[in-house]
Amino acid sequence: MAKKLSTWVLVVGLLCGTQAFASASFANRNLGLGVGGFGIVGNSTAVGIDWGVPITLEGGFYIESGFEVFLRIPLLFAYQKYGVTADDGPGIVIASGGQFGLKYMFMEESIRPYVTLHVAGLYFIRDEKLNNGRLNNFFAGPGVSGGVDFFVGESISLGVRTYVDMYVTLNKPVSFALGGGACVTTYF
Repeated sequence: MAKKLSTWVLVVGLLCGTQAFASASFANRNLGLGVGGFGIVGNSTAVGIDWGVPITLEGGFYIESGFEVFLRIPLLFAYQKYGVTADDGPGIVIASGGQFGLKYMFMEESIRPYVTLHVAGLYFIRDEKLNNGRLNNFFAGPGVSGGVDFFVGESISLGVRTYVDMYVTLNKPVSFALGGGACVTTYF
């Protein structure tokens, strides 16, 4: 009898502990702040930027069955090495843009791995005269990303992600941005 009672206590304890661990938000909307970094791979002279540090405002809306529509808007500090000639760029330039797309979550519990398919864009605020009209200021193209969110509270998660964006412009070679970052998100 004592053995059965201890078995039941163990089973109930495990179930209660599992329920407490698996509590995650089931809210449909989220807002977050993120920070990351990226580098241009391929022909960085076509973009004129070597690397950047984006600080992002992020939002999402859960649709159904693990799918979410999301938008990330960065304030980007980028390093421009190239100007009229090599190594005479202005240094740090400001940029913005965004990523808009569809996110698929493999699990919807307290750990949420995901992949995304999105459209990315970047707009650099830089002097056209400095680069002799050689560099474009706007870049856009498709992208993919993957990451995981870890819930640290009922409505707060910490996440990490990595992404690849392809930038296509007229009369320039295709460039790729490889990046990653971390974010904190609240669900409501």
